[in-house]
Amino acid sequence: MGGSFPYAVPPAVAGSSSSGLLPASTTIQRPSNDGTGNFRVICRYSHMNYDDSIVYPGQAGRAHLHTYFGNTASDAASSPASLLASGNSTCGGIANRSSYWVPSVINASNQAVVPIWNMVYYKSGYQGVAPSQISSTLPNGLKIIAGSALATSAQTAPARWACADSGGAYTPEQYSIPACQPGDTLKMHIQFPQCWDGINLDSADHKSHMAYGTGGVGCPSSHRVALPAISYNIDFPVGAAGTTGWKLASDTYLNGPGSTSPGGYSLHADIIIAWDPAVSSQWLNNCTRSNADCHVGVISDTQQIG
Repeated sequence: MGGSFPYAVPPAVAGSSSSGLLPASTTIQRPSNDGTGNFRVICRYSHMNYDDSIVYPGQAGRAHLHTYFGNTASDAASSPASLLASGNSTCGGIANRSSYWVPSVINASNQAVVPIWNMVYYKSGYQGVAPSQISSTLPNGLKIIAGSALATSAQTAPARWACADSGGAYTPEQYSIPACQPGDTLKMHIQFPQCWDGINLDSADHKSHMAYGTGGVGCPSSHRVALPAISYNIDFPVGAAGTTGWKLASDTYLNGPGSTSPGGYSLHADIIIAWDPAVSSQWLNNCTRSNADCHVGVISDTQQIG
């Protein structure tokens, strides 16, 4: 899965050391357009490293190259406690010190592509879970993984790719990196499971404590606690050569000579939740647990983050 360093690591950014809390630029839309509860936060690029504090805790350099958003101090040694207490944030401010990461996107010149942003959604009304069923608290320290780093062919719905042109028109979504044109934006989307067992912040396989809900059913009886449906929506700039030959750092199936498979099948994502509870409780109750659209960063009618 890792253990070598074939790609140069782009410079990190400083992030913000302020809380990020500001007067709201708009009020919450009640009701939302579709009966769901919506909160979104923009997280800018933070840094890259060859670490993974969920899969390889304390083993610096053990993983493939990852791209991080949020907590600027996130590395192999990070724990839920250290993330809550330290590091700046690229998600508007340190009211959100969560760590969000994905395998790095590598272009045809074997260079890691620095993303534009990650729009992180915390929503309800999906996976069969109504807004009112969402937990009123967000468990700090919860570790969640979506998708598989070992995938060598198309995964199911949680992981998708698309291109968007300068006018905002999207190509159909697919499970590998599409052929985007120069000047386009490559869109990466991945959906996390939202049903928690209510006890464990992690599990031996890093997945068993979480489950996906299903339409018409919601959360299974083994994972009764419904959390917000979290998704990453990450944009990457496409240069003059387009996306031909692009891949993920985790696409080990492309390491052999003469491989013609498309890149991006191994799309997966990780999160360690580290929110200021006084802030997360506001957007949970005002946005995600209500039939309300809080736009980007708005946590109440008077306050927003970022």
